Amino acid sequence: MKKCKRFMSAGLIVLLLAMALPSFAFAADTPVFALTQEKSDKDIKIVVTADKLTDMYAYEVKLSFDAKKLRFKSASSSIAGFSISPIVEGNQIMFAATKIGNKAGENGKSVLSSFLFEPIGNGDTEVLLTDAKLVKSTLDSSTLKPNVKLTANLGNSAFSFKDIAGHWAKGSIERAVNLGFVNGYTDGTFKPNAEVTRAEFAAMLVRALDLKADLAADISFKDAGSIPSWASAFVGTAVKAGIITGYEDNTFRPSKPINRAEIAVMVVRALEWKVDQAKKSSFADRSQIPAWAEPFVAMAAEAGIIKGRGENKFAPSANATRAEAVTLLLALIDSKQ
Repeated sequence: MKKCKRFMSAGLIVLLLAMALPSFAFAADTPVFALTQEKSDKDIKIVVTADKLTDMYAYEVKLSFDAKKLRFKSASSSIAGFSISPIVEGNQIMFAATKIGNKAGENGKSVLSSFLFEPIGNGDTEVLLTDAKLVKSTLDSSTLKPNVKLTANLGNSAFSFKDIAGHWAKGSIERAVNLGFVNGYTDGTFKPNAEVTRAEFAAMLVRALDLKADLAADISFKDAGSIPSWASAFVGTAVKAGIITGYEDNTFRPSKPINRAEIAVMVVRALEWKVDQAKKSSFADRSQIPAWAEPFVAMAAEAGIIKGRGENKFAPSANATRAEAVTLLLALIDSKQ
C-alpha cells in the first residue's frame, strides 16, 4: 500500500490505468533504447534515449547500478507533463512519467529521462536498463526488456573530505569510501563524529559484506513502514541473513542511533562465529554491558575487531559514530580474508 500511495496523483491516472491493462507486442519496429554518459560537474549523468517510438504518451523505466561505486541523487524526465519521485530499492531505481491532457504521444527518437549519480568509487562501473514500459495515448501498453548496458567511467578522483584532516580514522574513512560501502555528504563533509542510525548501519553492513540486496526480503516489523525506502532492501537482507533482529515489541526503530553493544553483536553474527555464552570481556565497565551482548563484545574485542573508548571502558550504551562504524566494518572485512 505504501508504494501505491506514492503513485496516486491525478497526473498519473492515465499511466496507472495503462499499467493495469494487458501489454501488447510491437509488430514491427520495436523501440530501441540507449544509455549515454554525460559529465555534470562532479556528478555522473546517465541519459536514457528511445528510438522508433510510436505514440508514446507515458513510460516507466528501471535501472540497476553498483551501489558501491555510485550514489543515486535524482532523476528527471524530458517529457513535458508529470513524473513520480524515483523509487530506489537497493541498487535499483524505478522512474515513471506521463504527459497530461489531450496530447499526441512521442514518435521516432526521444530522450526519456536523465539520472544523476555521485561517484563514490574510481574506475569503471556498469549501469543497466533492465525494464521499460511504454504507454500509448490510447492506453495500450508494452513491456520490454532492453537489457542495455553502459560502462560509465568514474575517473580516478581522490576523496578529500573537508572535515577529516587530522581525524584518528582518516585513513579508514578513505579506504571505506574507496571500497564503496559508505560515502560522504554533498557539502564535501563526511561527519565522522555523527551518530549512525540502525537503518544506516544495516546498509553499510550489507554493502561491506558484499551481500546482494534482496528486494523481496520480507520485513515483518510493526514499524516497517517507517524504514526509509532506500534502506528497506538492506534491512530485509540483513534480517534474512540473521545478522540483525528487532526489539521485543517487534519493532526495528530504523531512525534510532545504534549503540556499541548492538554493533558488536551484529558484527559477530556477520562473521558466523560460534558464540561461547560463558565468555566474559575484560573491560572495566563490564557490569554495564547487557548480558545478551557480553559474549559477543568479548569475542569481538579479543579478535581486535572492536576496541574500547579509553580507560579500558567499552561504553556499551554509547551511540556509535560514523568513524567507529567504518573502522569496525573494515576490521570485519579484513578478518574474513
